[in-house]
Amino acid sequence: MKAFFSSSIFVAAAATALLASIDSSTVHGFTVQKVPFAVSLKKTTVSSRANRRDASSPSALFFFQKAQRIEDTVAAAEVEDGEDSSWTDFGKHRLSYAYAGAWVALVSFAFVFAPGSFGSTQDSAMLQSIMDNPTAPDINSFFYGIFNLFAILPIALACTIAPRASDKGIPAGPPLFLSAFVAFFIMGPYLALRKDPKTVIGDPSRELGWLTRNLWENKLFNYGTLAFGILCLASGAPGLENPAETWKGMQELLQTSKFASVSMADLGLITLILIKEVADDYRIRCAPENEGKAAAIGASTALLPILGTAIYCALRPPLIDVAEEE
Repeated sequence: MKAFFSSSIFVAAAATALLASIDSSTVHGFTVQKVPFAVSLKKTTVSSRANRRDASSPSALFFFQKAQRIEDTVAAAEVEDGEDSSWTDFGKHRLSYAYAGAWVALVSFAFVFAPGSFGSTQDSAMLQSIMDNPTAPDINSFFYGIFNLFAILPIALACTIAPRASDKGIPAGPPLFLSAFVAFFIMGPYLALRKDPKTVIGDPSRELGWLTRNLWENKLFNYGTLAFGILCLASGAPGLENPAETWKGMQELLQTSKFASVSMADLGLITLILIKEVADDYRIRCAPENEGKAAAIGASTALLPILGTAIYCALRPPLIDVAEEE
């Protein structure tokens, strides 16, 4: 049923990072192919040094040495790219094992340890009630309000993960899109297997994909997501008429319903994931003196699971173009 609510506002989310384009420039009469942005700084440094060393050389010798250095630089860059040809960084950091372990724990809980059974009468009646009357189904109000936050989950994940997604390895788009339906069941494997996210974004207009630039980094869209998330949470407001009884009913539901207990376990894992992703997202866009606040900002989002991330995305500083800043 997560798909039922999520698909109402999230049709497609594909966050594909743009590869740096290859163009050419002329250096002392020679046409030089530029290599991808990841090695452009290295090439620029080597080329600059070559210019300084050869400025006083005889013309014929200079052109020969210049062309040879350009060829050597390009070859070195190609070798450097080839050294990291794997599609995953699993095992490179301990965190990848934590993601994998959390995924195994969730799957084990869903199929072995969660109370109730798949397709039980209770779960079927609850799902049917939601389908018959989505605005006010005959189920526990507190559970329904929290459950509805899954509607903005794919957007919260995309806003914090897509800008930093590596150009290599597994594309971020497909798992982010599928998170609308199966949340951490798909995000767990992606986070464990993905290549290391970017820690610096120097040119947002070039390094970010279309969706990231126009949706995930768009403040109007961020505030719209936050407003919708508040409406989703407000669907549990009827339970405030008798909060003690509603809370007790939610506890009983979690102890007897597989659908409800797995949903809340999934929500708990996603909340922990977003703490880390929000902190890392803040580090790439804050001033150097504010990096120490990243952990606290990430942890604060857990006070309102998923909705806290939507609040952060609406208020976070924009990505800065390093070239323009200089």
